[in-house]
Amino acid sequence: MANEDPGLENPIDIVHLESSNFPAEPEAGEDIFGVIARIGHKVLDPVCRYLCYAAAILTLMMSIAMVVDLVSRLAFRKPLSGMIELQTYMLVFMAFFSIAYTMLKNQHVAVDLITSKLSPHVNSLLQSIFSIWGAFIFAAMSWLSALRAIEAFERDQISDILKVPFGLLYSAVSLGTLLLALALVTLLLSHLSGLFQHYRDRTKFWTTFGAVVLISLAGIFSADILKAVLPDLSSPAIGIIYTIFLMIILLLGFPVGFSMAFAGLTGLFYLIGHDVAFNIAKINTYDAVAVYFFVVIPFFLLMGFFILHAGIGAKLYDAGIKVFGRLPGGLAVGTVAGCGGFAAICGDSVASAATMGSVSVPEMKKYNYDDSLATGSVAAGGTLGILIPPSIGFVVYGIITEQSIGKMFMAGIIPGIILTIGFAAAVYVQCLINPKLGPKAEKFTFKEIAWSIFEIWPVGALFAAVIGGIYSGILTPTEAGGIGASGALLIALFAKDFNRKKLFSALFEATTTSAMIFTILIGVGLLGYMITLTDLPRSFANYLNALDVSRYVIYVLILLLYLVLGMVMNIIPMMMLTLPILFPTVLGLGFDPIWFGVIMVIMMEMGQITPPIGINVFVIHGVAKKYDVSMATIYRGIIPFVIVELLVIFLLTLFPEIVLWLPNSMDILPPLQ
Repeated sequence: MANEDPGLENPIDIVHLESSNFPAEPEAGEDIFGVIARIGHKVLDPVCRYLCYAAAILTLMMSIAMVVDLVSRLAFRKPLSGMIELQTYMLVFMAFFSIAYTMLKNQHVAVDLITSKLSPHVNSLLQSIFSIWGAFIFAAMSWLSALRAIEAFERDQISDILKVPFGLLYSAVSLGTLLLALALVTLLLSHLSGLFQHYRDRTKFWTTFGAVVLISLAGIFSADILKAVLPDLSSPAIGIIYTIFLMIILLLGFPVGFSMAFAGLTGLFYLIGHDVAFNIAKINTYDAVAVYFFVVIPFFLLMGFFILHAGIGAKLYDAGIKVFGRLPGGLAVGTVAGCGGFAAICGDSVASAATMGSVSVPEMKKYNYDDSLATGSVAAGGTLGILIPPSIGFVVYGIITEQSIGKMFMAGIIPGIILTIGFAAAVYVQCLINPKLGPKAEKFTFKEIAWSIFEIWPVGALFAAVIGGIYSGILTPTEAGGIGASGALLIALFAKDFNRKKLFSALFEATTTSAMIFTILIGVGLLGYMITLTDLPRSFANYLNALDVSRYVIYVLILLLYLVLGMVMNIIPMMMLTLPILFPTVLGLGFDPIWFGVIMVIMMEMGQITPPIGINVFVIHGVAKKYDVSMATIYRGIIPFVIVELLVIFLLTLFPEIVLWLPNSMDILPPLQ
């Protein structure tokens, strides 16, 4: 491994994840809340950090074990016994050992559309309430999981093949959720300290503190309050009330997974009572994570982060500009091509936009490219990250809707190629009309072009191995993910600037991102139970089906919803929030679920570059701010690419066979394979 720093003794110390939640050092005149928060954080941080370190190592071991099993199966026809159990149980430890550190480092995803415009003390008020709710949820999960562990030990429950005691697994769940609850308590004390400092009048502070406690208790006991006031509410009405409540707390900044869990659990309190609701939560906390097919999530994330930290994006961009540089707008065309190539491995839009933007924007500025074209092309090209497989978005869609992940991957290939060509054509046409937008770059020799292409052959080989293995039926997506993660590590180890710091950064980022997703899955489980009991999806589907309008009118309305949500939310929580309600409607309207998944992903990605918000636009603005590029300039550059996406949506709607041809040509794969 190149450029290893011999002075780094502790591998954990080289991972620097930023935290804005907790005070690090005592301040003059620090109050009791701040003192306890600081002490609590000082105790919790090393415990959670070392557990997260163990989780990161487990993630790597999981991918290596998958490769060993594949070699044993394919070369010697002797698959390793108990591999499915081993991978599943390692996943449980990985997820719950990292869940608290993900909270300490503020990695759990939340919607900041409203909170970014609020004053610090108002945000502290909101976060104090949310911290109490979160601590209640996860303390309850910890206690319930501890009870489940005790029961498992008493009954001597062990796994079928590896004979692993289930009590040990439930204990890991209890420990992880307990540490998360304690982290939330520490966060609560930190926010109370800020409020204590804000209100000079102590009467105002204690009045505010009392209001925070009352609102928090009202949320926790909302079901009892509703029953007392409105005892005869129908189940669908309860579903609507708690769905609206969920949307409100999401927009006010409560982390997505926590919001789903809280709304789901309190809704269950009303529908089936506290005892049964807690029993569901006891089962769901473990069962929402302990699924073998979910191993694919950390695998593809690890694959993407290894490639990201190995600097492959720069090589892909270099190949793009050398191949297309002499065309009008060639650097922007090369950027789009590079984004497409990076998307084929990374699978994340924001990462694609940030990586390719940091490389391409300075280069295009050097050649006097128009600011709107330079920033617009990379913002749009970044959206390919969630469409071209292997895509974590398709993984989540397959998990939630019980569709074949392998078929979802195949379905994204042709639309991804069409969209990439469409973006490149948009650049080319603009620069033909106005050559000043994108002047031609220098001319490269055939040898230089050939060498730039040769340098990225490992990425092409890895993509071919992953996608080809799935398409041929030799590999399941889970096995392909293990190959992808291990292959990406191998590529990274031979990269010139890859070192130990980047290795552990990739491991930690993949692990904490996985923990964030699994937290959302826990929340989705509770929310799903509640939504199912309310019969809201079937009622909603029946209502839409009864409307005297074409199914395509409803289809357009659903797409507009995803466009709007895509402006303010990350694609993964967006899917988890909406699919349990909307997917039955889509099926009821007679649309193909694989085809709809591709259309939905494109619409959500369009939302990430559409004014007035667009997450990718903010990313590119951060990259280009040193060049004084305004948001309005980036939005202006986005417009042609949004038009291309609309045209592609129209094309795929008219000819769904474009999406379905590859997946339909595969061997039949069972759901979630």
